[in-house]
Order: sequence, then structure tokens, then C-alpha cells
Amino acid sequence: MILDQIIHLNRYISADDGIKAALKFIYSHKDEAEMPDGKYEIIKDQVTAFVVSKDTVNQSSAEMEIHKKFMDIHYVLKGKEMCCLADLPQDIESCSYDEEADITFFPGKSTDSITIGRGDFYAVWPYEPHKPLCNPGEKSEFVKKIICKVKIDGDK
Repeated sequence: MILDQIIHLNRYISADDGIKAALKFIYSHKDEAEMPDGKYEIIKDQVTAFVVSKDTVNQSSAEMEIHKKFMDIHYVLKGKEMCCLADLPQDIESCSYDEEADITFFPGKSTDSITIGRGDFYAVWPYEPHKPLCNPGEKSEFVKKIICKVKIDGDK
């Protein structure tokens, strides 16, 4: 996992062309809190951004998730959210996997969490369990964010 502010993108852009493209897209839209929700193709079949507006939820009502082929990079345009983290279960391959969406949901107990707000981003590699969009406090909060999906070659 990577946790940082988008102003430090130069630390990461030499790592991978897809990661570079995603972070440059985020950086170029970092102050656009009114950016329309939707799908933005950055590199066909390799890097896609989704702008979403949602309310956070209580962490007990959400499930952990992993991706097998894509890294997630979450950037907050507006609001604040908590993302819960966990260890990868030994039996993860027995959980239902949606290949088209590249996602497996599973029940899991959080072992840690991070809270991010405007200007912050976090990146989770394939097979890193995470539970995004959780309430950062007692109440739900409106969040507008960019989620970039970056294709990563290799196994877990």
C-alpha cells in the first residue's frame, strides 16, 4: 500500500507507465471538486479512472475487497473517508470472483485503517484487502473521489 499526498507524485511516476499515467491524470484534476462523475479512459484496457460521489458507510456494513489484475489508486477531491485494511485470507481463492469487474468481496476483520481527505491518495496492489468509503467518524460523510484502475502484470 502507498499513502501520500498527490503533490508528491514525482516519487512514484518512474515506477510503472500505468501508475505514471494514473497519477498524472489525478494531478491534472486534483482541484476539480465539481468534475462530473463517470468513467475516463486513460490508456485503453490498461488505465481507467472513475469519478464517483458517494456517502461513506459504517465499516460493519461493508465487506473487504481485493482485485487480482488491477491496482486501485483512490484520490479524494472532496470530503473524508476511512479505508480499513486486513490480512489476505489463506482461503481467498475459494471466495467468489467477478472477473469482469476484477473484484472479490469477502467478510474480514480489519487489522488497521487509514483516514484520507482532500488532496490525499492511497494505492492498493492486487491481492491487498481493503474496505474503502467507511465513515471517518461517527457519521456518514459525502465523498467525491477519483479511483484509477491500473493493470498490473504478475501474480500475488
